[in-house]
Order: sequence, then C-alpha cells, then structure tokens
Amino acid sequence: MEIIHLNDGNLREWQKQSRRNVIALGFFDGVHKGHQKVIRTARQIAEKSDAALDVMSFFPHPKTVLSGGRVQVDYLMPLEEKARALEALGVDRFYIVEFTKAFASLLKEDYIKAYLDRFDTIHAVAGYDFSYGFKGEGTIDSLEADSGGRIAASRVEQVAYQGEKISSTRIRSAILEGRISEVQQLMGRKYRTCADISQGYLSLKPYYMLPQDGIYDVVIDTGTGRHVSQIHVDRKAQKISFTRQCLMDEIDQNEIAITWERRIASYSFYQLMA
Repeated sequence: MEIIHLNDGNLREWQKQSRRNVIALGFFDGVHKGHQKVIRTARQIAEKSDAALDVMSFFPHPKTVLSGGRVQVDYLMPLEEKARALEALGVDRFYIVEFTKAFASLLKEDYIKAYLDRFDTIHAVAGYDFSYGFKGEGTIDSLEADSGGRIAASRVEQVAYQGEKISSTRIRSAILEGRISEVQQLMGRKYRTCADISQGYLSLKPYYMLPQDGIYDVVIDTGTGRHVSQIHVDRKAQKISFTRQCLMDEIDQNEIAITWERRIASYSFYQLMA
C-alpha cells in the first residue's frame, strides 16, 4: 500500500499520478467496525469496476486546527497504525491530506474538483455523517450532484453494538473507563498500543490513549518474543509498570507493543494489595 501525504505543495504532482479509483472518505480514527464497513463497501465497488481502492483521510484533527490548537483530541492510534489497519483491509493507496484552515475554507465544489475529480475518482463512499467543504456544506448525499454527476456516491449507514452507534468517541470513552472487552467489540480487534521503556516504566508513544487506572492482563510483544503479563496503569503520571518487575529485566528493547486483554482490578485494589 502506498502512503501519500498531500499538501498544497505536492497536490498537482499527485493529481498527475492518479489513476481510476473508488475512494473511501473519512477520518477513520481507530478503523473501527463502522469504518471497516465503509472500506469494504468501497472495495466491493472497486472490484466490480476494475478500479483501485483508495482511502482519503486528513490530519491533524479539524477541531485542533480550527480552534487554533486550543482543543486537543485524544487519538486512538497514530497514522502508521492506521495505515497498517487499512492495508489489512486491501487498500491500495492511503492519502493523508494536511488539514489546514485553507483546506477547511474550500467550497464544496472546489474540494471535489481538486481532491476527487483530478484524482480520477469514479465513485466515493463514506459514512452517513461525512461532510466536506466550507462549514461542512457538502455531504455524501450531495456529492454526486455537487460533482455534476461525474462521480457516483454511496452512503453507508451506522453500525451499532448493543443498540448504540459505534463511533470513535464511544471507543475513547470505553478506553478511559477501562472497558477493554467492549473496545475489542467496537474495533473488531484487540486494542494495541506501542510504548517506550524508560527508567523502569513504560510510557505510551504519541497518539495512543492510556486506559483507566488499574491492573490489566496484557500481551507484551518485543519483536523477538511475546510475554503474557500483567501491568499497572497510573493515568495521572501517564506511566505503566509491570506487576512482576522481573519481566523488565527480560526486555532489552527500547520499544514494545502492548495488546490489552482485560482489566482485572482497580487502582485502589492494587494499592491495597501493594
């Protein structure tokens, strides 16, 4: 899968290198089950149309840019993790548009011309709540008309779990409250983060979320081996420690991956036992 960062400086060059494609549009933070439905729908259309399957997203989050940095968003995963999830779904190209105030100010027709028409997009697929153009005036329902009929569009309805919409916001809440089994149901895979090791503690790398205080069953992947373990999370300090400290002596890498299995005890219970 190709990963292409788009900005004002290279936009025209990548327009020239475009090819016939079906594109999935959205932010796709977490690449959860709702996002997966959007991408699988686009893949089915691409296969029938003998076209490439592309995803176009953007970074950083619009709320951060439009607030002048005052609003900071808790991301579920960094771009490289998002790319791995998209590649597993069969995506050919992953476009990441630099989100700026100028990009947000584009008229909806100008957005379609610059980012879809000139990229040879024949069909766009997005969730029911996707919007584009200045003040979000364009929606997936208006895209075909906004393109003058040149680009077909498909709307994907929401995906629910236990009667409630699956969303990145819901997943963030579940992580913050330590509901790891629910996170797995919403994302369609186990929650995985990368961490650095420093001074006997683990700290998550940027753009990952740290779950609620407590004790968790996890699997630690060092790249050369996997260890079933338990860790203690201290959210206030943004630190993670092993409940069995001797495991730290077995790990000589500076970076590891943590697959979160379940929360088994609260912070207060851990303090009592300690």
